[in-house]
Amino acid sequence: MRIDTINVHIHPPAALAQALLAAIARPAFDEPDPEAPAAADTAAAPVPPAIGEPWPGIEGSVYAGLTRAEDGQPDGHLVLLAEKPEADLPWKQAIKWAGGLGNGSRLPTRWESALLYANLREQFDTDAWYWTSTQCSASRAWFQYFYYGTQLDDSKSVEARARAVRRFDA
Repeated sequence: MRIDTINVHIHPPAALAQALLAAIARPAFDEPDPEAPAAADTAAAPVPPAIGEPWPGIEGSVYAGLTRAEDGQPDGHLVLLAEKPEADLPWKQAIKWAGGLGNGSRLPTRWESALLYANLREQFDTDAWYWTSTQCSASRAWFQYFYYGTQLDDSKSVEARARAVRRFDA
């Protein structure tokens, strides 16, 4: 049988007991382990605003929420940008329009569009279909309907609405 607990009973003076416990515990907590690697200097990630609130530093943008990691990327904060194209566009033009806004802007993926529906559907015309960046095939891509949350695929030549997003690592 192995005993893992040792009880030490020390009676007065209490100061002696405190000094003994402090001497026993101090090396484990106060002195760094010379063999341990130095801790990384990490800055705290900025705290995102509440969902539906403006994203700091991007005028007219709205925070949509946290997206799951894809393709080896870390989880990310999704931000809906304020810009809208003047007319409905076929898929390839919608991709080009969103990317042309710069700074990593793009059409949302199919999964990000579901998050936009869940958290920001009031930011969209609920009677219109919106392109996603997710393709079904060489000639078809997914789009999102914001009234019911429906997602369907259609020909990339169909004209639909577009909105752009940006993603920031969490």
